[in-house]
Amino acid sequence: MQTAAVILAAGASTRFGRPKQLAAFDGGTMLDAVIAVARRAGLAPVIVVAPSGVTLPADAERATNDEPERGLSHSLRLGLAAVPAGAEAVILLGDQPTVSAGHLRRLLAVPGAEIVATEAGGILAPPIRLAPTAFGLADGLESDTGLRDVLRTADVATVSVARHAPDVDRPGDLDALAEACPGCGARYAPLPHDETHRYIGATPACWAAFGEVLAREFQDVAYGRVHRHTVDVYSVQHPGTDDRRQRQSVALHLIGLCHWLEHGFEADRLNAITQRLADADRPWPWLAPPAEFDMTVQDVLVARDGVEHVGLVRRWAETTWASWSDQHELIRRWAAEALH
Repeated sequence: MQTAAVILAAGASTRFGRPKQLAAFDGGTMLDAVIAVARRAGLAPVIVVAPSGVTLPADAERATNDEPERGLSHSLRLGLAAVPAGAEAVILLGDQPTVSAGHLRRLLAVPGAEIVATEAGGILAPPIRLAPTAFGLADGLESDTGLRDVLRTADVATVSVARHAPDVDRPGDLDALAEACPGCGARYAPLPHDETHRYIGATPACWAAFGEVLAREFQDVAYGRVHRHTVDVYSVQHPGTDDRRQRQSVALHLIGLCHWLEHGFEADRLNAITQRLADADRPWPWLAPPAEFDMTVQDVLVARDGVEHVGLVRRWAETTWASWSDQHELIRRWAAEALH
């Protein structure tokens, strides 16, 4: 039987302070993470109940809810109404980005049940699978109760987990789920391995995101036109610690950014200058990095084609160069010296 995903993501986010479905998480947004999990589990279509102002991926279907004050139950009814005739539905919350595809497949594997809920510590909660015959249970629900009361009284099959995937209600909840990169500050779900660069100061997850960008640039010449600049920007956002290799890396890549953005040099000339400076084995000083950056590699990953990628890398470079403004005078002097 076809099973749709119904993702409830129309809440007002009053405790979060801003639209939490758009909060950065794991290379995208929290909502992107939930949509991706639904896809990996084989759910289709993916229906997202969200305000009209929230941009969705092209392959997600929207059920518009611009009345968040009517509560979760209203969103649930809107989502179920959008499910194709005869299809089941798995109800997911847009603020549970750590739900796994494997867990959703376990829900799908339970045979012959009208309702299959997730159970942890005796508490039933989403994700929940509903057969079409159970959709009517949402008709009389009010406010933010959702299916909570229904689960207490209905005949419910369960899939047990050690604990429910945590909801993100406040910024601190997201901080607890996601690991901040010490270089760029972007937040990612922690990776179960420790693969990083030997002197670039990035978390494994951030380094993996950068690797995905590089793979696109190596595989498609339309992306690869800005490869040199991508490396420059990422390197100066992740200076690492005060050591010889790190000091040289930051200095040379900042000079590269200066030559590109302020002198218009392209990759072939930049590469020759960088190689000459590296061969000179000059003792570069440590430059205190900026406190934060306006864009990170996460923002580049959203590119849908080479043209968009090139534009995003340019903007990423410009905002990163601006963040290093305290060091501009020194870097410009180095850049001028390098021309001679």
